[in-house]
Amino acid sequence: MVPGAVIITGATSGIGRAVAGKLAGRGLPLVFGGRSQKKLAAMVTEFEARGLEVAAQPGDLKKQADAERLVDRALETFGAVGTLIHSAGVFRLNLLQDTPPEEFRDILETNLFSLYYLTHKLAPHLYKRKQGHILAVSSVAARVGFAKETAYCASKWGLMGFLAALREEARPHGVKISALVPGATVTPAWDAYQGTLPLERMMDVDTVAGAAVYMLDQPPEACVDELVLAPSAGPFVNK
Repeated sequence: MVPGAVIITGATSGIGRAVAGKLAGRGLPLVFGGRSQKKLAAMVTEFEARGLEVAAQPGDLKKQADAERLVDRALETFGAVGTLIHSAGVFRLNLLQDTPPEEFRDILETNLFSLYYLTHKLAPHLYKRKQGHILAVSSVAARVGFAKETAYCASKWGLMGFLAALREEARPHGVKISALVPGATVTPAWDAYQGTLPLERMMDVDTVAGAAVYMLDQPPEACVDELVLAPSAGPFVNK
């Protein structure tokens, strides 16, 4: 992994929380971002009890000031940032005609604009260091359209385009840009789903987190641009 602090967004639950657990003990400072100050404080207490260097900054990343504050906290606390793992996001299900403009906007701002705010703030630091890695958690909804997910699919398709373009800009500066594209994974995001979920055929967050760490562990001369990770048994098809 790239030397320097690791910023993890969406760190208090789901894939972000699992990635934080897998990176603990790697010798790199961890900076947690999330909306709940209480959950972040509990994470800091837990990780510091294990002798790890950690910090946290609560905030809503769809707000530019909050996103920039997270980056500032990492730089002010540890001096250098090497990696950004962007796992924060929101998932809602609604037919287009039942999706009010404010909901559509909220999903795009949370899932897409947040990464723009973070990278816009962090990129000059990484470029100056001539090294760094930005890894964003996308979704198969960036590749396949799903009913009731017009806003979510739009945000994730946009995310992939953003990352593809940023990859070309960042390459001359020695900075890697990666997209992790997981299929159905057991996370709190599914609280928005009405119906019975085939959880036994979905992936565990630790499996997806392991894929993220694999991408981060590539040597300097290699970059996993995109990695698609899918359940071996399609969770939403008949057995």
